[in-house]
Amino acid sequence: MASTSRPGSGPAWRSDEDLVRALGAGDTDSLGVLVARWEQPLFRFVFRMLPEREEARDVCQETFLRVLKRANRFRVGGKFSTWMYQIALNLCRDHARRRRRWGGLVLEGALDETPPEGSRGLQPRADGEGADETLARDQARNAVSRALARIPTEQREVLVLKEFEGLKFREIAEILGCPESTVKSRMYYGLRGLRTELVRDGVEGS
Repeated sequence: MASTSRPGSGPAWRSDEDLVRALGAGDTDSLGVLVARWEQPLFRFVFRMLPEREEARDVCQETFLRVLKRANRFRVGGKFSTWMYQIALNLCRDHARRRRRWGGLVLEGALDETPPEGSRGLQPRADGEGADETLARDQARNAVSRALARIPTEQREVLVLKEFEGLKFREIAEILGCPESTVKSRMYYGLRGLRTELVRDGVEGS
């Protein structure tokens, strides 16, 4: 008698953590589910950290390859997204060190690009929004992007992870490998530095 699958028991219904554990046990189909869930959020994150779209794609591909290779080392009780962001951020740093361009990363080079799908960057005009409002909104986002590129790297990383990706302080602390108090301090000084740069650029309401 053929067996039937219980509703909700297939790979698409399993948690990220269950999937990565299954991947570590040899179930390579689980990787496809994880990629389908996370390829857009991951690309959006990396695209904010690196100036070129192709470079961001390469980092995303390498991130998933490392997930595949290291799945059997995934920590029990860990959160997959935190682990994935940690891998991706380390790869971004590696790319930056090799190219000696870390000071110019994060959005600066992406301003002339079409934002990735799902990005909270430049967006189409909202319903009822006039052309002037759309232009002002886009100019403000561009100003923030340029200001972000000029603050210290460690502060910029925290701001991107917290304000763009919406991660909690404890998650960011785990990704960066530092105390939560350090993350909060970097957030404070990062916001202060960002405000200073915006004022320097003459942005109103900084």
